[in-house]
Amino acid sequence: MDWLWVIILVLRQASPAPDDQWATRLATLDRERAAAFATADPRRLERVYVAGSSARTQDSRTIRTYARRGGRVLGAELRVLSCRVVRATPARVTLDVVDVLAPAQVAWRDGSSTELPRDQPSRRRVTLQRTPEGWRLAGSVGLSPRS
Repeated sequence: MDWLWVIILVLRQASPAPDDQWATRLATLDRERAAAFATADPRRLERVYVAGSSARTQDSRTIRTYARRGGRVLGAELRVLSCRVVRATPARVTLDVVDVLAPAQVAWRDGSSTELPRDQPSRRRVTLQRTPEGWRLAGSVGLSPRS
């Protein structure tokens, strides 16, 4: 019966579970977000967030603040530890996500760098919305560990 497990593994990799698909989509968006921080280019956040998102406004403000001081943030990538679909429609999906910020640092114009404080895993309710350009982050709300 070992061959049965091989077939199950191959099928799962060919067609990941819905939760895995959303975790992958979320990670793709977050890589683009990290690139916006690393290049100090808040326009890249258009590829991450829906228009008018408060998180996009906050990230843009942070990127610009560091850039004005001669810095850019490297390694600002969230690592998804778990992802579970809470609700899904063709246009919107809500996820229960536990993630942690990768070790990050600010690279300064003079060549020096500053390590940013280490993060602890956080649990959030994340909403993605389908747009003409693809899936984008629409919102994120922090949850207590017991929620």
